[in-house]
Formats: sequence, C-alpha cells, structure tokens
Amino acid sequence: RSARGVSRGGAEERAAMTGAAQVMTSVELEVEATSGKDVGEITNETLESVHAGACAAPSGLGADLERRKRGIELLSELLRRRSREKLSCVREDQRIWRDDLKKRSRQRQRLAKKERIAQQQLKLGNPPGGHGVELGTKNRPCNRKVGWSVQEEIPEETGKEWRKYEQDKCRKVLLTFGAGEWNRIQGCLLEEHKQLVHGVNDIRNLTYTFLVALRENQEKQQEAKAPKKEGGGGGRQPVQSKEDAFLAGKIAEFESEGAKRILDLTNEWPKIDKLGLSWLRKLRLLDLIRDAALMGRDEERRQEFDDAMATISESSPPVDWWSIAADKALLLGVYKHGYGSFDKIREDPEYASAFTPDERNIEENLRKKEQFRHKPGCNCVSCAHTRNKKRKAEAEGGNAGGPPGEGEEGNGAENGDGAEDDARVGWPSVDTLTKRLKRMVEVFARQLRKMENKSAQKTHNDRRSSEWTKKDRFTLAQCGMRWGLVHDEGPAQPDWAAMRDLSGLTKKSEEQIEACFLGLVEEAEHILQNAKRKGGGGEGGGE
Repeated sequence: RSARGVSRGGAEERAAMTGAAQVMTSVELEVEATSGKDVGEITNETLESVHAGACAAPSGLGADLERRKRGIELLSELLRRRSREKLSCVREDQRIWRDDLKKRSRQRQRLAKKERIAQQQLKLGNPPGGHGVELGTKNRPCNRKVGWSVQEEIPEETGKEWRKYEQDKCRKVLLTFGAGEWNRIQGCLLEEHKQLVHGVNDIRNLTYTFLVALRENQEKQQEAKAPKKEGGGGGRQPVQSKEDAFLAGKIAEFESEGAKRILDLTNEWPKIDKLGLSWLRKLRLLDLIRDAALMGRDEERRQEFDDAMATISESSPPVDWWSIAADKALLLGVYKHGYGSFDKIREDPEYASAFTPDERNIEENLRKKEQFRHKPGCNCVSCAHTRNKKRKAEAEGGNAGGPPGEGEEGNGAENGDGAEDDARVGWPSVDTLTKRLKRMVEVFARQLRKMENKSAQKTHNDRRSSEWTKKDRFTLAQCGMRWGLVHDEGPAQPDWAAMRDLSGLTKKSEEQIEACFLGLVEEAEHILQNAKRKGGGGEGGGE
C-alpha cells in the first residue's frame, strides 16, 4: 500500500508539471518557430505575440536555455524597433520645428533687408521703390511669361531681380569673356537657362556692382595688411598696383556710361574674401586680351599689333613647332571662345593652319633654344639650383646602389626619344598654354604702353612745334629784317620754304611760317597806327 501511495503521489506531481508545460507551450512554440531566421526578417506581429505570451506565462520564456536566449533576442529586436519608431517621430517633430523657425527667420531677414534698402535709397536721394520694383512686392511679370527665349526681343533694361543661380552663372561667364562683352554674356545666359529676363544694361549694372564689391574687398585686405603706426604719423602712401589701377579705371568707365549699383541683391558674392584678388587678375587679363584682339582685327592698327607680337621672345616656345602665327591664333581664339577653351580653339578651322606643325618652325626654334641655352659653368640662380638638384639626386642614387645599368640607360634613351617626338608634334598642356597666354599678354601690354608713350610724346612735340614761342617769333622777325620777303623767280609769290630755311625754323611748316609772318606784319601795322594817333596833334607829327 505504501508503494502504491508513493506511486500515486508521483503521478499527481507529474500531472501538475505536465499542465504547467502545457501552459508554456504556446510561447515556446512561437520562439521555436523563429529559430534559424534572421531577427530583422521577423514581423512585428510575431514579436508582439512573443512579448504578450512571455508576460502572460508564469515562467516567462520557459526553462530551456536555448529558447530563453532566442526569446531575449526577439524581445531586444522588438525594443529596438519601438525605439526607432519613437526616435523617428521625435526627429520629424524637430524638423517641423526647425522649418518653422527658418521660415520666421527668413521673414525677419526680408523685412530688415527692405528697411535697409529703403534707408540706403533715401540717403542716395532715390525714391524708395527698390531696384525696379516696389518694396513688399514680388518681382515677377504680370503674365505667366517668365522670360524671353529670343535674345533680340529682350529689352535693354528690365530691372528684374537677380536670383542666386543667375548671379553665379553671370559671374562665371564674366570671368570667361571679360567685361564689355555684354551680348556674348547675355547669349551664354540665355543658352544656359533657355529663358532670360535680364537685358544688356542689367548685366552691365551687375558687373559694376561686382567691381565695386571687389574694390571694397581690396580696401579691406589692404587695411588688414597695413601696419598700425603709433602716434598717427603719416607714412609714405603705398604704390597702386596694376589690379587696383585697372579696377579704378573700369569703375570710372562704367560710371561714365551710366551704370548703377544694385542694392537689393538676394545673394552676396560668395568667397570674395579668398578669391577676390584672383578674380580681379583674371578680369584684367581678359581686358588686355580684348584690347589686343580688337587691335588685331582692326585694319588700321594691324601693323601695331604685328609689331607688338614680334617682340615676344621665342627662346622658350610651348612646343618646338610653335610660331608667331600660333601666338596670334591663341590670343584671338581666347577672345572668340573664352578663357580656358583651348580644345575649342584647337578644333576651330579658322586657326587650323596656325596650329599645324612646320619643319621650318621646328628648326628655327631649336636654333633659338640652342642660342639662348645656358653655357656650362653659368652662375645664374636657375643653373645653380639645377646643379644642386642634380648633386642631390646623384647622392641618393649612390646610396641606393650605384649608377643604373646598361638596360636602364637604354630605356631612358627610348623615353627621351618619345618625349622629344611628342614635343615636336604634340599639343601643349593647359598649364603651359595658360602661362604662355599670360606672358604674351603682359609683353603685349608693355609694348602697347611704349607705343602710347611714343604717340603721346609725338603729340606733345607736334603741339609744341605748332606753338610759337617768343624766341621763334623774334628769329623770324630778324630773318625778315635781314633778308626781306623772299619771292620766287616767276610771279610775285613769297617763297615760305626759303624763309623757313633762312630762319632755321625747320620744324615749322610753310603754313605756320606764313601765318606767323603775316601776324608780325599785322602787329607792326597796328603799332604804327597807334603811333600816328598819338603824334597827330602837331604839324607833320604823324610822319
């Protein structure tokens, strides 16, 4: 009986444990069903079901360690997903708040800008209407048309607002063709945007505003670099650079043409503090290229252009086949296609003959290169630097294991031959062409200044020769009193060329000699008449 009682009690305990196992079966089955799957591939419904079952079961995820570990991974994934959803909601709320804050900030900036523009216009004495529009109104046309697609239909001045992308594109095109090429800049803008609302005068006004901003930036840079002197002693004024002189001349030229500064630009010039000087130098270079190209295309000044181009030294051409014709083609091509468009210049059929290699040019350039080459033992800075560099390379080569072998020398010779062939018939690199262009323009500007100085000196000499000094008049009067009025052999016509030779006034023309002599005669008659009037009171006093 005791044995049967013990067996009956064990059966009841086993039954109770079996019931508890049956309660946990649903959670364990769900956990077991997810085994072997990636946690990220399990749906949210399955994870929520596992979480609900684990919370409802007395023993949670069960006693099996593997299933408990898998269940913990599922619950962690559920917690991660809930956190991600909550974080996305918070970020969306923050984004909405930031957008609203930016919108209100832009509204405040627009109001402040309108007030600032109105104050500036009142100071300048202009009506408070802004640049072509009234304050507080949008600068848009009344109809649905947003611009003109044909360049000839665009008015010269529309007064429309410059948007950011239009302003940036206009600056880039301006730094490609230079100031003064308004129609070409307008054509490039129209080609880029398909429709354009800005006329030629609008582009000129924007360029004038850009130049004024460059001048203000230059003044800030010079003030920052200038040393501060104690006691306020006035030192020597700094010498005006070429860029500053060009900038002042261009601003004065635009002001004489009636250009106006745009005060309501929505976008200030970005990076002007870092790139302002390089922009100014490029504008000056393009202006010199424009002057040279216009001189080369003018039939009356063609000879001056050829004389200026002939002065460029050919001791270091970009390639061996380069010639003066190639320099002219490069200069005119940059003016035609824009700065940096060397591939278009090379493919232009107008300049194909100038860029065709010629054996005569190659021989001439090699002869000049040999003529200007530095001789052995030259002590210039370049040769000394080259010798030091060569010694350093030889020392490094000796430490690395001595001079190269025969095979290496053969490879070097082959590479040298290839480089020589490439230099004879190849096309120069972009850097080489840019340096050549800058050097050529600087030499041309120097020669142009010399020509202008000669012309000014000649004009000054002509003006001085046309003017009669007291000494010149006295010399001509002495000649007249000594030799009388010289006449030709035939009719009684004065020989003014002989009078000029006798007086020694060879710089004067015959017309000037005649006018001065007649003026002296008239002055003498006037003096005699005054003497007669003064002595006319007595008998025979006039005589």
